[in-house]
Parts: sequence; structure tokens; C-alpha cells
Amino acid sequence: MSFYTVINTELSNMELIICALEELQNRGEIKVFDCNKNKETIEVNRDGDILNIVKERSGNYQVAGDARVAERFAQRLKQIYAYETIKENLPLDFEIATENEVAGEIRIMLKA
Repeated sequence: MSFYTVINTELSNMELIICALEELQNRGEIKVFDCNKNKETIEVNRDGDILNIVKERSGNYQVAGDARVAERFAQRLKQIYAYETIKENLPLDFEIATENEVAGEIRIMLKA
């Protein structure tokens, strides 16, 4: 028996969340996601597990779903969100030289 859980995050930019979900989809970690910009909700299918990302009143987003999957997915989403934020906000005189991931840790080498 599993329980439905809601995890509050500090993620607040929907465009970066969508970029992070696209990156997770490219890596094969999620199958598909459906974004409803009017209601500010995103439904994510992660190998049959359905998770919902919903904007709360404070302006941040919540991850809701099965307790077994929601916490791990929220942690991974935060990690990829930070990665996308770094890529989005790089100064013009820097570019990513190499990037690799080892045991869930993303390493980025910048080139000036």
C-alpha cells in the first residue's frame, strides 16, 4: 500500500521546469509530460507512475504523487532545474566545455 504525498519545492519558473522535464525526457528518466499553462499544472508520466506538478499560492511549485516515487523525482527535478538555470544564466564569455554525470552528480566544466 502506498500513500499520496505532496512535496513543496522552491522551484518557481515554469519555463525552467519545462526545460528540466525535457532534459529528463531526453535522458529517458520520464516518458511524457503534459503542460497546462492556463491552470499552471504539469502531469508527468514516469514509467506508469503519474506525478503532478502544481503551482501553489506562494508562487512555488509542488510535486504530488505516490510517496515511493514523488520524493526521489522531486530531488532529481530540483537537480536538473539547477542545471538548466546554470545553462540559462551563463555569461556570454563562458560556454560549457564538458559535462558528465557520475552517480547522480552532474559536473560541468566551463570554458572562457
